[in-house]
Amino acid sequence: MIVVFLQRLRQVERALAGALLIAIVGLVIVASGTRYMGMPVIWAIEVTQAAFVWLCVFAADLTLQRLGHFSVDMIANLLPRRARQVLEAFNVLLAGALLAVLAWYGFKFASFTGMRPLPMTGVSSAVATGALPVGFCLMLITLAEHLVARLKGESPVADASAPREVM
Repeated sequence: MIVVFLQRLRQVERALAGALLIAIVGLVIVASGTRYMGMPVIWAIEVTQAAFVWLCVFAADLTLQRLGHFSVDMIANLLPRRARQVLEAFNVLLAGALLAVLAWYGFKFASFTGMRPLPMTGVSSAVATGALPVGFCLMLITLAEHLVARLKGESPVADASAPREVM
């Protein structure tokens, strides 16, 4: 049941990231074209910036799912297999603790900025800043999946040796 939920969550996440990317490109083209014609769509850049924040947190989690973030594993590769697994689990727990703190303060930040409207559209600033706690929580879910896989002795990604595309 939880596996199906996580698969659906990932599908939705990828679809939203793709849709946001298309929307951002479209809005930038529209804003540039209308500004060139002397009839600027002044709200387009504000909406684009808010959408870009969401796209960044989705992309960060999608990259984390594929282990696409950089890492320095020179020392870890010198360790025996069991010690390396312990180190990797520790790193996941440490990153999870950091993400939990960031999610907590992200929620506080989003609720604080919710009182302030965006200047052009008048919608709450929390529309943009709400991406931070959501993204950090998505990354926490990803790290939990990675930790469970590591504790089972499995690779967190399907084929760790295959080249990975980073969004």
